[in-house]
Amino acid sequence: MSSQQETYKLTYFNFRGLAEPIRLMFAYAGIAYTDDRVAQDDTWPEKKSSLPWGTLPVLEVRPGKTGDSFVLAQAAAIGRFLAKKFGLDAKTEEDVAKCDEYVDALKDFQLEFVTWFRATDATAKSVKILEIKEKHAPSYFGKFEAILDRNKTGWLVGDSLTWVDIYAANHLSNFANFLSSDDKDILQEAYPNLGSFVKKVFALNGIAKWIKERPETPF
Repeated sequence: MSSQQETYKLTYFNFRGLAEPIRLMFAYAGIAYTDDRVAQDDTWPEKKSSLPWGTLPVLEVRPGKTGDSFVLAQAAAIGRFLAKKFGLDAKTEEDVAKCDEYVDALKDFQLEFVTWFRATDATAKSVKILEIKEKHAPSYFGKFEAILDRNKTGWLVGDSLTWVDIYAANHLSNFANFLSSDDKDILQEAYPNLGSFVKKVFALNGIAKWIKERPETPF
C-alpha cells in the first residue's frame, strides 16, 4: 500500500497511556491521522465488543477512499508496523530483535504500576509503590542507563533514532515523573544518560510541537 494514499485512524481513550508513543511517531514522521479519543462511558461496552481483542489502542489504515481497511491492535505491534512505514525500524536483524526486547522490558516495568493502580486496599498500594521505588525502578532505570552507556551513540539501538527510542523516552519519562518529588527529578539526578536521552527525543522536530500542543490529560 502506498503511504501517499493511506489514511490513518488511531483509536484510544482520552489520555496518553499506551497510545502516546504511537502519536509521537506520527508527530515525528509528520503524517496526518485521526486521533479518535473514545469516552469510557455507557457506550464503551458496545465499543469494546467490536474491537479485535477488546482492548485499545487500535489502528485503522485505509488505502484510499474505497479500499478495504487494515485494522491492527496492540500497541507494540502498531509501533513495529509504523516503524517500517516511517523509517524508524532498526537496520539489522539483531537490532530489530533488541528493539523488541527493550519494548517487552518496558511492558514488564509498566505492569508493576498496573498492579499498584488496581490495588484497592490502601496498605497494599503503599507496599507496592514502595517496592517499585526501592526495587523495580532502580533495576529498570539502571539497565536502560547502562544500555545507553554501552551503545555510546545517544540511542538505545544502532546509531540512529528508532521507534524504540520514542517508545522508551515516553514510558521512562512517565514512570520517572510519577516517582519523582517536586524537588527531585529521578532521571536528571540519578540517571544522567536517561535524562539526556529523554530530552533529546522530546526535542525532535514534530515531537516537541506535539508535546507542547497535545491535550492535557492526567496520564
